[in-house]
Amino acid sequence: MKQILGVVIGFILWSVLWLSLNQLLLALGIMSPTVTEPLTNSTPLLVLLVGSVLISLTSGYVTARIAGLAWALPAVALGVLLLATGVFVQLKLWYLIPLWYHLAFLLLLIPMTLLGARVGAGSRSRA
Repeated sequence: MKQILGVVIGFILWSVLWLSLNQLLLALGIMSPTVTEPLTNSTPLLVLLVGSVLISLTSGYVTARIAGLAWALPAVALGVLLLATGVFVQLKLWYLIPLWYHLAFLLLLIPMTLLGARVGAGSRSRA
């Protein structure tokens, strides 16, 4: 049960942090409020990629801490869930964002989530 809870909380955490990052970038004027125009400026895209990496690390870490000793399967499940959601969202934005961003965003989701989980599992064993 802890493993399922870890995946659910990790996914919710990732989603809340991602939406918060987007709102922060809008408030700071880094991203344009118009979502129908192509986003070609690399600055907001790079900030979003770095944010995605940090958020994936964090959600993987939290998932592993909640899941306990059997952290690997929940971390993989979270990564796959994030990737499936990411593919769905990226397909909706396909023509608005450059291909390099889509590929980098999607390719980093699972590895960063697993890395965060591994760190979370390691910190549990040291505690």
